[in-house]
Amino acid sequence: MGKVIIERIEIVSFGKLKTVQIIPGDGINVLSAPNESGKSTLAAFIKFVFYGFTTSRMQSIAENDKKLYTPWDNPQAEGALYIKTDGGSYKISRKCAHGKDFVEVVNTRTGKSVNTETPGEYFFGVNEQVFEKTAFFKQLTLPSSKDEYIAEQLQNIALSADEKINTSKAQKKLTEARNLLSGRAKSGLIPKLEAEREALEQRISEAAETSRQIQELSDKIAETEKTIKNNGETIRRLTDERENILKFEAFQRLTQIRELIKNEEKAKKEYEEARKLLKDQELPTGAQINAMMVLNAEYNSELRAKEKLFDELQKEEAELQAMQDQKDMSKEEAESIRAQAKKKSAMGVLFIILALASAAGGVLLPYLFAAAAVFAVLAVVGFAGVKKVLKAHNISRMRDLELKINSFPLAAQRLAEKKNKVAAVNNAYAELVGKIDGIEKKLEESISQYTDIKPDMSFAEQIEYISETAQKIRQKQTVYKTAYEVRERATANVNMQELIAEADGAVKPEREKAKVEQELNFYTQQTALLEKKLREYEGQKRYLEGKGYDLAVLLGKRDAVSARLEEYKKKHASLELAIKMLTEASDYMKSTVAPRINAYASDYFGRATNGKYNTLSVDTSMAMSFADSTGIKSCDYLSAGTRDSAYLCLRLALIRLLYGNITPPLVLDDAFGRLDDDRLEALLTLLAEAADCQTFIFTCGDREENILKAAGKAYTALSLNTVTC
Repeated sequence: MGKVIIERIEIVSFGKLKTVQIIPGDGINVLSAPNESGKSTLAAFIKFVFYGFTTSRMQSIAENDKKLYTPWDNPQAEGALYIKTDGGSYKISRKCAHGKDFVEVVNTRTGKSVNTETPGEYFFGVNEQVFEKTAFFKQLTLPSSKDEYIAEQLQNIALSADEKINTSKAQKKLTEARNLLSGRAKSGLIPKLEAEREALEQRISEAAETSRQIQELSDKIAETEKTIKNNGETIRRLTDERENILKFEAFQRLTQIRELIKNEEKAKKEYEEARKLLKDQELPTGAQINAMMVLNAEYNSELRAKEKLFDELQKEEAELQAMQDQKDMSKEEAESIRAQAKKKSAMGVLFIILALASAAGGVLLPYLFAAAAVFAVLAVVGFAGVKKVLKAHNISRMRDLELKINSFPLAAQRLAEKKNKVAAVNNAYAELVGKIDGIEKKLEESISQYTDIKPDMSFAEQIEYISETAQKIRQKQTVYKTAYEVRERATANVNMQELIAEADGAVKPEREKAKVEQELNFYTQQTALLEKKLREYEGQKRYLEGKGYDLAVLLGKRDAVSARLEEYKKKHASLELAIKMLTEASDYMKSTVAPRINAYASDYFGRATNGKYNTLSVDTSMAMSFADSTGIKSCDYLSAGTRDSAYLCLRLALIRLLYGNITPPLVLDDAFGRLDDDRLEALLTLLAEAADCQTFIFTCGDREENILKAAGKAYTALSLNTVTC
C-alpha cells in the first residue's frame, strides 16, 4: 500500500475540539499551541479514527479515552480523515455515540465502501497496540524493559525469517525455540495456534451462519431493489402523466384566461358604446332621476291643474258674461210693475168687494145683482190686468215678482262675487302658468345635462330614456367591471409567456388528476418504505459483514494457521532432533530479526546523534543498548534526551520491520521536551530526510519551527484557529 498520507482532518466533535478542519502537508507538520489547547486531543483523534476507543474499559478518566474525549455537552465523538495511499484515496468516518461505534471507509474516487471495522489494521497491517507502540508518540518515554507484545511480534517475524541462524549458541537457542514452539503447561506458539485454530473453527461456524443470513439479506436486497426499480419506472410514467395533466390544466387555464380577456374586451366595447348615449359626465344617480321624476310629476300635476283652472276660468267668465248679458228689469222697474200690479189687484179686490156688496144688496134690491155682475167682471178684468202686467214682464206670479224684488241685493252681491272670483281665478291661472314655465325650465336644464332636448318626446319619456340608458350604462359598466375583475384575478401573478410555454404540447388526459395523484402517492410512499427497508437490509448486511469475518478469509486464516501449525510442529520435531545434535546456538534475536532491527536503528541513531553513536541494538526483551569507545552499554547510561532519541530511532526501525512496505503517519505529541537544540535539529533532519513518512509534531513551544526554518527544511504549520463555530 506504500505511504499513507492524511490529506484532511475533519473534527465534528471530539473532546474540546468542535467543527475543526485541518489540511496537513505530505511531510513534516508542526502544530505549536499552549498546553490544554487541544494538541493531545488532536493526536488522540487521529488514533480514534483508525482504531476507535480501545481503552473504554478503564475506570480512570485519564486512562479511558472514551470518557476523556467524549464531549460532556454532546455525548458523541465524531469526525473523519481523508487519506491517500498507493491504492487510492479514502474517507474514513467514525462516530461513537450512546455506547455504539460506527465506522465507514469509502473510496472517494469510486464511491465504493471498504468492509472493515478497524481501518488502522486495513491500511497499516498492524493492530492498535503495535501502532501505539511504534507510530503514535504520546508524550515520548523510554520503552518498558519487558515490552512483551512487541517482543512477541519480533519473535513471530524471527520464526518466519529467511536469515540463517547463528549456531554459536545453537543448543540454548534451539531449546528456547523448542520451548517457544511448545513448552510446559501447554505454553508456546503451537498450543496458541491450536487454540487459535479452534477459535477459528468456531468463528467459521458462526461465519457460515452469518454468511447464510447475509445471503438471505442479499436476496431481499435484490428483490427490493427490483421492486424499487419497477416502481421507479411506474413513478416516471405517472409523473409524465401528471405533468401532461398539469400541462392540460395550464392549457385550460390559458384558454379560460383568453376567453376572459375576450369577454372583457367585448364588455368594454359595449360599455363604451352605451356610454356615448349620454353626455360625457357623471351618470345620474337614483336620487337625481327621482328628483326629475318628482319634478315631472309636479309639472304634469300643474298642467292638469292649469287645464282645470282654465276650464274653471272659462266657466266663471261665461257665467259672469251671462250674468252681465242677462236682460232683466231693474229694481225700479220691478217696483213700478209691482205698483201697477198692486193697483190692478187692488181694483180687482175693490170690485170683488163691490160685487159682493152688490150681490148682498141685490137681495134687497134686485138691480144690485147687475151691479154685482158688473163689479165682478171689473174685478176679473182687474185681476187679469195684474197677470197681464206680470206676463208683459215675463213674471208668472206676483209672488215671483216679490221674490225678484227681494232678490235684487243678493244678485248684485253675486255679480260682484262672480267678478271677484273671475279675477282671482285669472290671477291663479297666470301664477300657475308662470310656475309651470319655471318647472319646465328646470326639467329642460336637468334633462339637458345628460342628453339633448327632444321636442318630439315628453319630459316623462326623456326622463325614462335617461333612466333606462343610465341603467343600461351601469349594467354594461358592471358587466365590464366584473369581466375586468374576473380577468384580473385570473391573471394575477400569472406570467402569460410561462403559462403558454407550460401549456405547450398538452394532450387531453385520459384519467383524472386525483386518480393519477393517488397512484403516484401510493408508489412514491411504497418506494420510500421499500428504500427504508432496503437501508435496513443493507444496514443489517453491513452489520453482519462487519460483525463476522468473511468466510473465505476465515477459511484462509484457518488454513494458514493449520499450515503454520504443521510447520511449527515440523520445526518442533526438527528442533527436538537438533537439540540432541547441536551444543550451541546463537542468540535468537541476534541471529534473525536483531540484525535488521539493529541495522535500521543504528543507522537512524547515528544520524540523530550526528555520528556520535553509530550502534543501537535491542534484545528479545526489548532492552536497548549502544556502543561507544569503551564497549556495549545499556541505554540507561545515556542522558534522558539521548534515550528519547534512541527510542524514536528504535520506533522508526520497528516501523520498517513490522509494517512491511507500508509507511504510516508518525504522530509525536510533546516528544522533544528533553532534547537540546542540536540534538533536536539532528532528529528533525532525520525525520525530514530519512524517515520518508508524514510526520505530525505537536509542541507547546516554537523551537521545532525555528530549527526547521533555520535548517531550511520544508514543513507545514498547522493551527487550531481554523475552528469555525
